[in-house]
Amino acid sequence: MFRASVAVTVLGLGLVPIAAAPPAAPKVDPNPKSLEVSAEDLSKARELVQKLGSERYREREEAERALAEMGRLARAALLDAVNLDPDPEIRHRAAFLLPKANADEMQARLAVFLADTKGEYEHDLPGWHQLRAVVRGETTLFGWSHVARPHLEKAARELFIELMQTPAARPLLVALERPPAELGPLIAARKQEIYNAMYPRRSGVAPRNPTPAEMTAVLLAEASVPSRYIPRSMVITNFLTQSGIPGVIQGANDRAQAIHAVLTAWIETRSEVAEITTALNIAGNILRDPDVAGRLAIRILQTPGLTGIQKSTAITHLVQSGAKQHLSLLEKALTDTTVVTTMVRVVNGQQIRETIEVRDVALAGAILLSGQDPVDYGFEKIAGAGGVFNYSRARIASDKRPAALEKWQQWREKNP
Repeated sequence: MFRASVAVTVLGLGLVPIAAAPPAAPKVDPNPKSLEVSAEDLSKARELVQKLGSERYREREEAERALAEMGRLARAALLDAVNLDPDPEIRHRAAFLLPKANADEMQARLAVFLADTKGEYEHDLPGWHQLRAVVRGETTLFGWSHVARPHLEKAARELFIELMQTPAARPLLVALERPPAELGPLIAARKQEIYNAMYPRRSGVAPRNPTPAEMTAVLLAEASVPSRYIPRSMVITNFLTQSGIPGVIQGANDRAQAIHAVLTAWIETRSEVAEITTALNIAGNILRDPDVAGRLAIRILQTPGLTGIQKSTAITHLVQSGAKQHLSLLEKALTDTTVVTTMVRVVNGQQIRETIEVRDVALAGAILLSGQDPVDYGFEKIAGAGGVFNYSRARIASDKRPAALEKWQQWREKNP
């Protein structure tokens, strides 16, 4: 497994510049086993590592130069030295050499990955398995694996390469295998960097929006770690909008579907109330996927402690998803008198104050989902359920509300 056992090695992978992998050449073997270090090279590297602690300065310097020339072939020996060697001089010099060896190793693994154009081999690259699982929709249940979107294998590979070749995206991708307590702060720091670039404080510095690749890396990382491990940071909605992802995911190509899958994974892994409601707006307005929005709306309606606006927004998206099987969920809200909004209208020169409650929105939504017309129940004209219903349109006079609820109960008894 290509996984370092101490923080310094992973940081080396993320922070040392890695040149973009060149196009696959005939000489590059696509089999990852071709990267195995021979026993002879490993023995040579271990001998040189011990010379890093020599009492003779010249011998130490020569050993350091020789190990640098060995590059990735010396990586295992350097890693062991950093973690295990009791000599502080050896640990210090090995730690200095290790980031470059890590970078060489990553470069070599990427070259092999690129050479494997048919996807015939399994590659141990940080972030690859997580990204592929999300893009292809991989799930495991009772020991059985299922892939919902096998046709996106190539798109997953191409997106992975794009992220690895994007300097601002690569560190998060490389860090996906780190513990949540370490990955969370890195995500928050990256979001702060994006914000600072979008809204620079120094005069003369041009603002820069994140690219789709940069935002995809953030979304994938956040989908990989529970929210409680990520320090509170700015809302992601503006980042998404400015990155161009809303336009990208509306495309018909496989890359659009791949990024769409990453955004969907981010939405469906939100766990805190504030995040869930933000995710619902993104699902409905950016992802434009009524099924995803509908599933999230159900979670919101089953979450205690939400405001009237949050509940009503969830009902709106549930109606737009056309999920008729969830009528019973809406019916549980028919006794909720939480005020959603209060409006003042002028009728015949007089101001009339109207209040919309959660139960009004739930009733209007249930009526629409059942294929009926809310006007027949006493509501003012409400557009149909084809994506245009909004909680602010669930207006019904207070004196008509009891009769409307009674009529619904009668209809429900005939249509269980």
